[in-house]
Amino acid sequence: MTYVSEEHEESPEENVYSTRDLTLAATLMTLKFPMKGIDYQIVGSKNNPVGYFKFEDTTELEEARMKFMQALLSVEPKAFMTNVHSLKAEVVGAFNNPHKKLF
Repeated sequence: MTYVSEEHEESPEENVYSTRDLTLAATLMTLKFPMKGIDYQIVGSKNNPVGYFKFEDTTELEEARMKFMQALLSVEPKAFMTNVHSLKAEVVGAFNNPHKKLF
């Protein structure tokens, strides 16, 4: 179980990949990579929360990330957009209620 925090830190012994790229995170979710949690950090003068999406760092995840960066992946569009909206809502919800448990 992961709690949302304002600091973005990973312990060195964890095998976790973390990204703030919303489209990459939504793509990985659409490809059925399980998310380990979400952290957030406040940025900018308007105090906007930015999500850091955490996944288990595996060889398969690394391959998917490389294919994503090279635009070699295809995902189902409705599932992808649902994941984008869901991830945004989780980050905003965590910011508005910092004691809410995610995952």
